[in-house]
Amino acid sequence: MLNILNMTYLQGGVPLLQQANLQVYANQRIGLVGKNGCGKSTLFRLIRGEINPESGEVSLQSGKTLAYVEQEIENSDQAALEFVLDGDVQLRQLEKILIKEQHDTAWFEAQQHFEAIDGYGAPARAAQLLNGLGFATDSLARPVSSFSGGWRMRLNLARALMHRADLLLLDEPTNHLDLEAILWLEQYLSRYPGSILLVSHDREFLNATVNRIAHVHDGVIDCYAGDYDDFERARAEKMAQQNQAFQTQQLKIAHLEDFVRRVRAQATKAKQAQSRVKALERLTRIAPAHITDGHFELEIEAPERSPDLLMRLDNMGFAYGEKKLFQNMNMVLRAGARIALLGPNGAGKSTLIKLLVGELQPTSGRLDITPDIRIGYFAQHQLENLDSAATPLQHMERIAPKETTLALRTFLGRFGLAGNAEDRPVASFSGGEKSRLALALLAWQKPHLLLLDEPTNHLDLDMRDALTIALEEYTGAVVIVSHDRSLIRAVADELWLVADGEASLFDGDLDDYKSWIEARRPREAVQAKAAKPAQVAVAKPNKKALQTRRTKLELELNKAQGELTEINGQLGDPATYASCSNDFIANLNARREIVQSRVDELEEGWLELEMALEE
Repeated sequence: MLNILNMTYLQGGVPLLQQANLQVYANQRIGLVGKNGCGKSTLFRLIRGEINPESGEVSLQSGKTLAYVEQEIENSDQAALEFVLDGDVQLRQLEKILIKEQHDTAWFEAQQHFEAIDGYGAPARAAQLLNGLGFATDSLARPVSSFSGGWRMRLNLARALMHRADLLLLDEPTNHLDLEAILWLEQYLSRYPGSILLVSHDREFLNATVNRIAHVHDGVIDCYAGDYDDFERARAEKMAQQNQAFQTQQLKIAHLEDFVRRVRAQATKAKQAQSRVKALERLTRIAPAHITDGHFELEIEAPERSPDLLMRLDNMGFAYGEKKLFQNMNMVLRAGARIALLGPNGAGKSTLIKLLVGELQPTSGRLDITPDIRIGYFAQHQLENLDSAATPLQHMERIAPKETTLALRTFLGRFGLAGNAEDRPVASFSGGEKSRLALALLAWQKPHLLLLDEPTNHLDLDMRDALTIALEEYTGAVVIVSHDRSLIRAVADELWLVADGEASLFDGDLDDYKSWIEARRPREAVQAKAAKPAQVAVAKPNKKALQTRRTKLELELNKAQGELTEINGQLGDPATYASCSNDFIANLNARREIVQSRVDELEEGWLELEMALEE
C-alpha cells in the first residue's frame, strides 16, 4: 500500500533520513517511534506529499486513499457535526448529486452508492465519534469557532476518523485527549478497517493499538513485529547481540594488529604480515550498540526533613458561579503521599491542582497549607510563561544567582539541556525542550510536594521513562494528573476520583477505573439518542428506495444477530473452556466485540430508516 524505498531527506544540508525503507500493507497497525527530532513528523509530511525527498521513493499505491489529522485549527461557523461529516469525502460528493431535482441515471447511481455506504447512518456515526472523544450531545450543533484550541484539535481528529481511507496517519493523537477519550480511541482503532501509521509516546496506547513497530533512529527505519513491549525486548536482544559481535571483532582486530607489529620487520614473514593488513582493511567494522541513545537520568530531590502534615482539606468546595465542581471534600495530605487524580474531562482535576497550589481559593470550606513548605508545580500553561528571549542558563541564574555557572550547566545537562541548548533562547525550543526546562526549574527547589498536571505532554518515551524513574525515587509527596497510565501505575499509591460534583478516594486500580468508565457510557449513549443530531441536508429519497434498503438491512441485522447468539452460546458453554485453547477463546471474544459493534451499527441504521419512512 505504502512504499518507502531508499529514501533520503536532507534538513539544513544534513541527512535527517538516509536510505530509509518502510512498507505498509493492508490491515497493518504500525507504531512509529523514536526520540524527538529523529524525523517522524517529517516522514508524515513526505508521505502526504507536502515535501519531497532528495532521492529514493515515497509512493502510495494507485487508487488507495490517505487520511490524516489537520494541524491547523479552523475558525469556522460550521456546526461541529457538519464539520466532522465533511471528513467523509465520498458522502459529501454523493450528497451534491442527490440534491439535484433531475433524477437521471447519475442520480440513481449516486442513490445506490449512498445506500451502499450507509449514508443515512452517517450523522449517527459522526455523533458517536464526537461522543467518544468527549463532546456532549448538546454541543454538536455549536459552531467550530466556539470551541477552544484543544477541542478543535479533537474535531480535526474526529474528521480524520470519519474519512473512508485505506491508510490513516495519526501524529500524537492523544496529546489533546483525557484518559476517558484515550480509552475510547484505543477501542476504536483496534477495530479500524484500514491500515494505521501512528506516532505516539504513550506506551500503553501503543500496546493496545499496534501490531508492528517502526523505529526511526540514526536516519534509518528498523521494523519489529508486535507491540511496543515486544519491540523493547527485541531491540534489547539485538543490541546485546551487536555488542557481543563488536567485542568478538575487537579481539580479532587486536590479534591481527599484534601479529602485524611482531612480524613486519621479519623478511621471511613479510607476505604473511601483508595478508593480515589486507584482512584488516577488508573487515567491515561493527559499531558498538548504544541502547541508551537519547536516554536521560533525571533526579528530583526532596528536602532532608519534612513536616508530616502538608495540607488539610476540611469540607472544601469550589464552584464557578452556579456550577459546583466539587463540595465537602475532606482530605489530609501527608509527607510521602502518592496520589493520582482521575475523572472525566472538565470535572475539575486541574482546578483541584490549582487550589492546592494557591492559584485559586475555595468557595466553601477550608484549605490549610503548612507554612514554609515548598511546592513544585508543573502545568502546561507554565510553558507559556517561560521567558522566550532568555536561555535555560539565564532562567537558572535568576532562581539561583549565587551558584556557579558550571554547577548550573551540569544541572541542566541532567535534563537533556546540555551543550548548545543551554545558550539557545527558549523561543527556539520544541515543546519537549520547554517541558524539560520547566521540570529543571521545579527540581532545583527540592520541593516537599510535587503538583503535576499532565507532565508528560511533549515528552518522548525516553524522557517519560526517565521522569517515571525520577518520581519513583523522589521521597516527597506527589499529586499528579496524567493520561499516561504507565506513569500513574508506577508513581501513584492512591487514586482519587473527581466526578459528578465530588472528589473522593477511588476504591480500585486503573483497570477498575476503565470498568467504571464503560459502565458510565450507556447512560451517556441514552442521552445522546435523546438529543437527536442535526440531519444531513440531502434530497429525500423515494419511499420505495427506503423500503428496499430497510429489507436489505433487516437481512444483514438478522444474520449478525444470529452470529452473535452463536458466539454467546459458545462463550457461555463450559465445554468451550475445557476443550479449546486460550488463543481460540481470546479470538472468540474479539470476534464477539466486532459482531456486537456491527449489530449496534445496523440497529442504529434501521432506526434511522424507520424514522425516514415515517416522515
